[in-house]
Amino acid sequence: MIRRPTTERVTPKSWALRVTYWQSLAAYRWVSQLATGASVLDIGCGEGYGTAELARTARLVIGLDLDLPTLEHARRRYPAANLTWVRASAERLPFRAASFQLICCFQVLEHLPDPECLLREARRVLVPGGRLILTTPNRPAVFSGLNPHHAREYDEASLRALVTSIFPRVDLLGVFPSTRVLAYRTANRRLVERILRLDRFGLHRHLPTELRAFLHAVGTLAVRHWLNQRQRELVTTIGIDDFRIAAGDLAQAIDLVAIARDERDE
Repeated sequence: MIRRPTTERVTPKSWALRVTYWQSLAAYRWVSQLATGASVLDIGCGEGYGTAELARTARLVIGLDLDLPTLEHARRRYPAANLTWVRASAERLPFRAASFQLICCFQVLEHLPDPECLLREARRVLVPGGRLILTTPNRPAVFSGLNPHHAREYDEASLRALVTSIFPRVDLLGVFPSTRVLAYRTANRRLVERILRLDRFGLHRHLPTELRAFLHAVGTLAVRHWLNQRQRELVTTIGIDDFRIAAGDLAQAIDLVAIARDERDE
């Protein structure tokens, strides 16, 4: 089966999305410290490299995704006794109440037209005192509205309002880039802005959604590949340590990290 190009599922082998891969893996590496000995659900696990990272410390990990070929590839690539793969929707989790101590949901929220449904389901399957940790692009750090795969993009205030509508306690952190990553992102932004100026009237926004998605993926991959070739020395020095997850001025974060806790009696 021929699969369409996409930038929504990052792989460790993708040269064009190399920097994005390290950004994604950094969140999993950080959370793996909180997953020690826990039962963990990874919602929207995609290619599975992050789920496998969680399995290094967790007692049990379930990687959940709706795309069957991707799940089958993850199952073959990351075999582990404490790792299981399940095909299901994020909005209808096929698990009993109070099944998991920790739920991860990375770069999924922005794709959902009904994010409250996901949050309610996550709270249902968490044990009392369990935690949901999610990441989503920080709206000030992206070209808001450009990605047709995103149903909605969030800043600090809107993300806090959404998550606190379901969970009683929410803490927000950010993913902060190093100076190397900032230099790369600045070069990428300038290049994309130059391309967008060619579409003076914003005609791309009026194309059919499916065509927009295809063009966005092809364009992003082409831009990143060209940029990575031009900035090869910089790109090859960027790694997982170039992304720091911490409290701070979230307006400067490239991703937002929400830690939601179910405070029912443990």
